[in-house]
Amino acid sequence: MNNRRKIGFQAYYDNTQNPEEDEQKKEQAERQKAIAEFISHNYSPIGTTSKKCYKTSAELVYDISNIIAVRPAELAKQLSDAGYHVEYLAGQPYWVLYEKS
Repeated sequence: MNNRRKIGFQAYYDNTQNPEEDEQKKEQAERQKAIAEFISHNYSPIGTTSKKCYKTSAELVYDISNIIAVRPAELAKQLSDAGYHVEYLAGQPYWVLYEKS
């Protein structure tokens, strides 16, 4: 009979994570929450033509900068995920937003 046994490797995982990673995730979650609250409080992805406005990512980042520092790419992802779209005016991309009263 063949008494061969497979050699296995057992992984030992440390359940504690890197504190720096935890802090980064916490900061990212706070930024995302602040962005979402700012956008939902001031704008809607749909609305009437009279409330329609166009803003660049840079303009929105500037508006939000009083609350929290945010990168344009991060803002753009959240706007896209929330259903906002972009229109090009004179070759420049603008977010289509509807102001809330």
